[in-house]
Amino acid sequence: MSWKSHIVRKSLSGIEPYRPGKPIAEVQRELGLQSAIRLCSNENPWSLPERVVEAVRLASGETCRYPDPASYRLKRAIAMKWGRSPSEVIVGGGTEGILYSLFQSIIDEGDEVAYAVPTYPLYGLAAAAAGAKRIEVETGETESKTGLDRLIEACGPRTKALVVCNPNNPTGSILTRTDLTALANSLNGRETLLILDEAYAEYVEDPKYASGIDLFDQLGNIVMLRTFSKIYGLAALRVGYAIAPKPVVETYLKVRKVFEVNSIAQNAALAALSETAYIQEVREKTLAERERLSSALREMGIRVHPTQTNFIILDFQDAKTVYENLLLEGIIVRLGDDLGYPGHLRVTVGLPEENDRFLQSLGKVLKRLAGR
Repeated sequence: MSWKSHIVRKSLSGIEPYRPGKPIAEVQRELGLQSAIRLCSNENPWSLPERVVEAVRLASGETCRYPDPASYRLKRAIAMKWGRSPSEVIVGGGTEGILYSLFQSIIDEGDEVAYAVPTYPLYGLAAAAAGAKRIEVETGETESKTGLDRLIEACGPRTKALVVCNPNNPTGSILTRTDLTALANSLNGRETLLILDEAYAEYVEDPKYASGIDLFDQLGNIVMLRTFSKIYGLAALRVGYAIAPKPVVETYLKVRKVFEVNSIAQNAALAALSETAYIQEVREKTLAERERLSSALREMGIRVHPTQTNFIILDFQDAKTVYENLLLEGIIVRLGDDLGYPGHLRVTVGLPEENDRFLQSLGKVLKRLAGR
């Protein structure tokens, strides 16, 4: 066994693997349930537009061929959407795949990657995989420092990247335009990339929010990440993109997986980009259901955090017990412990009938636990 211990990278010895939300089939198999609903992964539950479905069907007829390694058509459509050059666009296997390759392309020995916590756990995993030192920043405010102050102070001379999830997963909060501008300006000239993961940007209502693209022209240190896995409804196809400075894109292309984004994903994403009416409809329905769900939960006496995403965060003193009892009811939500946010449950806004079933089941669980 000694040789095996020697082979494994020492820097990964204390790293826990990412724990994704449970699949429906797994819960049904483990608990012997006839049905279950999945409200744990912040997916778009509404049916896709026919044009996207047709793009998938047509592309599936060419599965014997390798996909376009450059994602030529999709890359140009994304560049046009944002008014950028295709040379400033990265297309990859979701934001996760892009981050792994991006860190591989920019991290040297001794470099750091900073990020606020709690946040999406894969930032730390991707940084560790690249050999970076991970700087986790607690951003709670104190009498002398704000969360913004803490982020700025955490970035030293070896900090190659600061990753900010905006809106943040799992808290649902945003970094405002004022704070984002101040943060970007503080890093400009420090040779630190500000990487903004905007996976949930399409759901934001707060007028104080600003996308990183608004700062991209002014500053040279911004990477904006977006995904087709959320509001576009293509989670199973694993495709995302980034807008980044040309030198970053050129270096990224040296290490990225050549055929990472398959033909079906490229064609579906290309079709989805033009479905603006569908995106607006999904946004409106999601926000309406989010408000209905939040109101019903508050009436049950549950604390619901403000959110700018397609999920809600609930406070529970014994969140794990509530989570496990919901599983017995066939309701799959996300345990905050898995996201570095203990004492909370994260619940995706689902279809109206799914949200109704969740509310009914939660009421039953809380009544049962109160009677113990």
